[in-house]
Amino acid sequence: MHNTLSIKIAYRFLFNNNLGSFSSYASWLSIAGLSIGIASLMLTASIIQGFYDTISEKLYSIEGQGRLTHIINGSIDLSDTYIDSLLNNTHANLSPYINGVALLRSGSKIEGVIIEGVRTPSSKIPSSFSGSLKSGDILIGRGISSLLKLEINDKVYIQGIPSGEKISNVPLLKSFIVKDIFHTGMQEYDNTLVYMSIIDAMAILSFEEYEVTGLIHNNTKSPISKLDIKYPYYYQTWKEKHALLFDWISLQRWPAYLMFGLISIVGLMNLIAALAMIIIEKTNQIGILLAQGIPRSVLKKVFIIQGGFIGLLGGLIGGIISIVLITIQLKYRVLDIPSDIYFMDQIPFSFNYIIFLSILLLSFFLSIIISWIPINRISTFKPSKALRYE
Repeated sequence: MHNTLSIKIAYRFLFNNNLGSFSSYASWLSIAGLSIGIASLMLTASIIQGFYDTISEKLYSIEGQGRLTHIINGSIDLSDTYIDSLLNNTHANLSPYINGVALLRSGSKIEGVIIEGVRTPSSKIPSSFSGSLKSGDILIGRGISSLLKLEINDKVYIQGIPSGEKISNVPLLKSFIVKDIFHTGMQEYDNTLVYMSIIDAMAILSFEEYEVTGLIHNNTKSPISKLDIKYPYYYQTWKEKHALLFDWISLQRWPAYLMFGLISIVGLMNLIAALAMIIIEKTNQIGILLAQGIPRSVLKKVFIIQGGFIGLLGGLIGGIISIVLITIQLKYRVLDIPSDIYFMDQIPFSFNYIIFLSILLLSFFLSIIISWIPINRISTFKPSKALRYE
């Protein structure tokens, strides 16, 4: 019975229908302030997670889950018994690749590029091309396309630059047709990377038929570590290769959470002020309730319910605001950023249910805890003083 009474009184105090009631204005102002803080914190968490997920997806599409190479960057002999056993392991999903430096020429323009010979380009590469590359076909990045004014089906020439003892007096020059132009949003790859068939890469870089640069691992469900990598081979995941980048993202995560979390704390401070003002405005009514025998614990529960409701409603409104903004950005891409700095051309958002629910629950429980600060006054409240002038 006391719980029902507490809820009814809390509702009347919170949603006072009297015109000009300060308690009603204070309640809604504290809800609005908390909503802004929660929305800011949720958007910050979504953007940081979006950066992490987008960069991870881009790097995985290019680098694969990881790459097995020679420990001193030498070539790998496919006829080696150990390498042959890895390639025949269907669970590992390893495929050979050849990587090297070359010159790409179109008319009078020349650009240095990194060619990557593969049997079949990853389906995750942002390109409309699918299937295996035939001899004489290449995929180029948008950066190379812009620099050399190239379009699909244009003809280009690639001149290999073999390394070390493989350098010859007459470097191989071969013509190619641009089959498609991919765009990762990462300048490191868009401006330099060229995909071609592994046979063409082998010829241009003067590799022997049994030689490759390494093996690409594309199976996320079967960790390469279970295959027991042996010397002189070395396995490196895409995350390990770009460890500095992900360290930078982690470094930015907590200061951003702290900065926008302070906005939410300001909203919680408004909650304290709102409850204190409501108690002052309702002094006479509180005095009447105490004089009629209502326990102080019931009145305390009234204001705790008010604080919890303000926290819950503020969190829900803030969550709705953030979801609407995220949806608009994902659908219409209204916020652009320079891709040469941030590795993408749009602000990314990633909706994480766990983070969102955590923020909502945290705001709710903190609102209840903070509500204890202003209601301590009720413990020393004297009905005689409250009703002195009534």
